[in-house]
Amino acid sequence: MHPAIREALQEQRFFKLICGASYRNTEFIATLARIFAEAGAHVIDVGARPELVHAARAGIAAAKVPVPGLPLIMVSVGINQDLHFLRVEKDFQRCDSRGLCVNACPHEVFVESEIRLENCLGCDHCVIACPSDALSLVPREPLAEVGALLAQCLEAGATALEVHTGDGGRAELQTLLDSLAPFRAAFELLAFSMGAHGQSAAEIAQLAQDIEKAVGSEMLIQADGKPISGRKGEKSTLPCLELAEYLRAAGLKSFIQVSGGTNDLTGRMARERQSAIQGIGMGSFARKYLDLSPSEPLSEALYHEKLERAKALVRSVVAS
Repeated sequence: MHPAIREALQEQRFFKLICGASYRNTEFIATLARIFAEAGAHVIDVGARPELVHAARAGIAAAKVPVPGLPLIMVSVGINQDLHFLRVEKDFQRCDSRGLCVNACPHEVFVESEIRLENCLGCDHCVIACPSDALSLVPREPLAEVGALLAQCLEAGATALEVHTGDGGRAELQTLLDSLAPFRAAFELLAFSMGAHGQSAAEIAQLAQDIEKAVGSEMLIQADGKPISGRKGEKSTLPCLELAEYLRAAGLKSFIQVSGGTNDLTGRMARERQSAIQGIGMGSFARKYLDLSPSEPLSEALYHEKLERAKALVRSVVAS
């Protein structure tokens, strides 16, 4: 594990920006990476595709980073059609053209008559809003063979790896772990994301314990509450904290970071509850908090305005 990452986790101040495992907008990934790298994020998390890694690298290269060598660029792989690897699909014959999806989507997927799938995170806001059942979530295009894909991402500059464990199926997870084995030593941080697929807390804890037995405890567990929600308030962030607390009580030795429903209240709530988490990952809420459109031109004045907002969000991990 990267020494600066271990130190941040030990001091309970780790912050990860989640661009989204299913997100494909390279220009906006570069913008987000630049802003949050300079704000002090420890990891920028992108989908496992070399062009996305290149985009994150370009953004980081343009930033004045506070710690040399950081942030790490994390790539995500998953099993069982994990919720994080979905995109919207539209049945044009069912569509009644009311445009409710346009207002519901927080990521500018529906622009006039165009569907910009590179902006889609698979959050399901549009699916819920559609009265004619014209929208559904489907898996992204099949990923390349995992070994070849990770080799490409490493060559592009990826330095951290996250495995989304889906519904916790052990056979598929073991197959994926076997594929990852030749590459694990090349990554400076290994993480496993779990939760949000209908399992009980006890089942998730058992999964985490099984993974620790397989790969050791020198890793990061992401306790995922309500993925891709981007919502405000204490109710949004409570599920991930409760899951993290359960996992810690189960005796896990790994570092634990929360995500899924996290927001600017998560750090304070974790301290008040004495949740003993080591870090926070934010995705959809971080975008909303930044209040920056993917299509908005980024002047230097606007960049510095958004940078201050990003710094405030990173500080919320440890601020009282």
